[in-house]
Amino acid sequence: MVVTVTVDVVQGTLRGKETTSSVTGKTFYSFCGVPFAKPPIGPLRFKDAKPPEPWTGVRDAMTEGQMCTQLSVMENVFAGSEDCLYLNVYTPQLPKSDAASPLLPVVFLIHGGGFVGGSGNSDFHGPDFLVGEGLVVVSPSYRVGVLGFLSVDGPACPGNMGLKDQVAALRWTQQNVAKFGGDPNNVTIMGASAGAASVHYHLLSPMSKGLFHQAAGSSGAVLNPWALTPEPRYMAFRLGEVLGCTTKDPDELVEYLRTVDHIELIKAATKDILPDFEKERLFPCIFTPTLEVEVEGIERFLPAPPLQLLEEGHFNAVPTITGIAMEECAALIPFLDLTNPEIIAKIDCLFDKIILPDLRLPEKCNAGKVISKLRHFYFKDKPINKETFPGLVTMLSDITFATGANFTVKKLAQHGKAPVYQYLFALDGKLSGKTLFKTDYPGATHADDFVHFVVSKFLDPVVPPDSPEAITRARLLKMYSDFAKTGNPTPEVSDLVPVIWKPHTASNPCYLNIDKELSLKTNLFEDRMTFWEEIYKSESN
Repeated sequence: MVVTVTVDVVQGTLRGKETTSSVTGKTFYSFCGVPFAKPPIGPLRFKDAKPPEPWTGVRDAMTEGQMCTQLSVMENVFAGSEDCLYLNVYTPQLPKSDAASPLLPVVFLIHGGGFVGGSGNSDFHGPDFLVGEGLVVVSPSYRVGVLGFLSVDGPACPGNMGLKDQVAALRWTQQNVAKFGGDPNNVTIMGASAGAASVHYHLLSPMSKGLFHQAAGSSGAVLNPWALTPEPRYMAFRLGEVLGCTTKDPDELVEYLRTVDHIELIKAATKDILPDFEKERLFPCIFTPTLEVEVEGIERFLPAPPLQLLEEGHFNAVPTITGIAMEECAALIPFLDLTNPEIIAKIDCLFDKIILPDLRLPEKCNAGKVISKLRHFYFKDKPINKETFPGLVTMLSDITFATGANFTVKKLAQHGKAPVYQYLFALDGKLSGKTLFKTDYPGATHADDFVHFVVSKFLDPVVPPDSPEAITRARLLKMYSDFAKTGNPTPEVSDLVPVIWKPHTASNPCYLNIDKELSLKTNLFEDRMTFWEEIYKSESN
């Protein structure tokens, strides 16, 4: 028998249900498929999210909403709906009408998926462990791909609708989360991969100011090359051409694209629309966040380049956690077909065309000199082949994740406005994306820490209670719940967490190494990060 409960939010009454976790055995309350904005369909396609309509009577909130239209990586099919602006709320307690209950910390969980996929639903973001720590979890979906990030670099469509969807969900959370027992004055935004880059974008955005109080990101950063589309206008018009619209007028283009079936839009947004110099990239940006021009009457999410905002100190200063895995790209080896000798040979042959676009170096840089330095540093001037393959994985991990994450930490920390906690996840265990993507390449990989404390239907969360994975999960949950409660991941030492995690500063660039044991170290990947700092310094002068 399903036990139902009701909650009154600003828009009306919701009917949720009592749920007992099959993983933790604990009971919590779930409210799913809750609208936080109007459906972005018809004339609202490519428009910023509008406030949700109220309803009369009781609205069922026991079924998750659909994910945004996308190519589902796991099933390799086009699926989803434009009508996707829904969130899920999970809480261990509801306020009692006859007594004042203390409000609980809130975790606002932003899904990953490279800004082209994913959803806030429990397929990847089951809340069982987090709710079990006494946290209220809010997990929204948002528009991805062309539906969330088309931009003509002008008033017809300035872009970043997907990030503004997240803002709309944060605003809904501020309005309503107290009704679920959550504290609107203690919200931690958290995410992995594109979710982590989103976390950093909210640190930089004036639209997000005051909507959250802590931030935590795993395996993703705003300075990663895949997190920003460099030529959105070009791609928008190329998309139009592919779909049969050859206009040069941005208003006509956007109106035409509003008439195209949503599945056809997603199918057309492939590498074919990229500029020639970007088509060989391993991680192409095809409709992801972008800079916005100022348009009267439209809120501007990203007013300047992320690096500029970080260097100038224009960000929302809150306690922040940012980290990466030891071998970020290990899980992506099958995805990129890097076990195929022909692909490796192609990378070796077209090295500059494949690698240079992701470096985002100045136009006048000495490309040949940079390529020569890369080949010497990572491959000792040898060809890229089976023998030097580890160098390729490390280089791709550095370019795609580690360098941007490390630079972001340094820029946040140098202003001293709020503590910044850096970590390296090094546990090479059974709870890993490598299991999902079927590779046995050694090393902890992309978002491996994150999959320890969220439940995914694609990974079995059950591990022996005395295993390194179970102990690491308990440690992560303890540190993240303390962070959500206090802004400090280690307010005190304990048998479980015997280390005080100190903030990263310019004078003490420390990080927490998370392996079978916890240890505090300094200068993450020092030789590699120094190499990249010198590359960017020399080529920017």
